Amino acid sequence: MIWVSPARIDRQLGSKWPVGRARLRQLGRVLPKPVVGLLRAPVKRAEPFTIPAEHFAKTARISETGRYQRLADLMAHEDDVRASRWYDELMRELSERGAAFYKTRPLRSEAEIAGFLRDYVLGLIDSLRRNGFDAGATGFESTAVITAEGTLCKTGSGNHRFCIASLLGLPRFPLRIVGAHEDWVRDRIGTQPVLDGVLAALPEIEARHRAPEPLAAGA
Repeated sequence: MIWVSPARIDRQLGSKWPVGRARLRQLGRVLPKPVVGLLRAPVKRAEPFTIPAEHFAKTARISETGRYQRLADLMAHEDDVRASRWYDELMRELSERGAAFYKTRPLRSEAEIAGFLRDYVLGLIDSLRRNGFDAGATGFESTAVITAEGTLCKTGSGNHRFCIASLLGLPRFPLRIVGAHEDWVRDRIGTQPVLDGVLAALPEIEARHRAPEPLAAGA
């Protein structure tokens, strides 16, 4: 686990199981869906730390994702959530499907949508703004992988909190390193045990992704 400034990480990979996700997709072409469901957990447990280069081909810029842009727009409309892009999208989904969803949470009325944005999302934003990120207050760990260049790429859980922390300019956010590009492992770790090499490299990686130190007065 390392602590970084979210604004120093500009790309995301998506899944923290990129190899397993591709494997499950392949299995889904030849096996019934219930069987693939049974295989999901063991396939994810078998996820390698060293990630083949092909799985880094579809990284996205975090600031260009719908999640980041919805949050940025909502923060610009904190005084009136009904003027936000996210409100419009949820209302459209409600009209078309009879319910809008945040992950698996159903929102079945305009009042529920407005309340969700005002109380839950803006409440989370306000808490992070006032208190920073409390790693003990969530039931998951946000994750990242190391790219071929030795930078971090966001993956896995906690993406909304990560985006909010980036938008707020928070200096500290915890990330668990769950994998690394095969080229970085080859060039940086070489023939030594991977775990030893990664642990030795983490202080440098953490320093590379910290917020710049403020200049001293008169500097």
